[in-house]
Amino acid sequence: MNILRVFGIGSGRILAKNHSVPGHVSKVSRCWWLRVHTKPVRLYASEENTVSPDIITFTYHVDGTPYIGKLYIPIRYRTPQNGETIQVFYDPAKPKQYACYAFGPGTIL
Repeated sequence: MNILRVFGIGSGRILAKNHSVPGHVSKVSRCWWLRVHTKPVRLYASEENTVSPDIITFTYHVDGTPYIGKLYIPIRYRTPQNGETIQVFYDPAKPKQYACYAFGPGTIL
């Protein structure tokens, strides 16, 4: 198993050719199984210096057909909330394949 394919890196290329639609965030969930330490040095095992990233679920429509996508949001960025609009780029030949940049500068730990 290639670890890059797990996170969707290198598994395929999206040729959007300026094809984009608005996507709407429908669910925000905490990635509870992944803990990231916020301090550079861990002196003892503690849960208070760790945070979990978020995963958002969003919907978008291409030619009247609804599609659902998911996106991992790193801990250093602001997570879009339910109902927010994000920009989704899709492959016109395969609208199920998408790419988006839904997070912007936010919390710096």
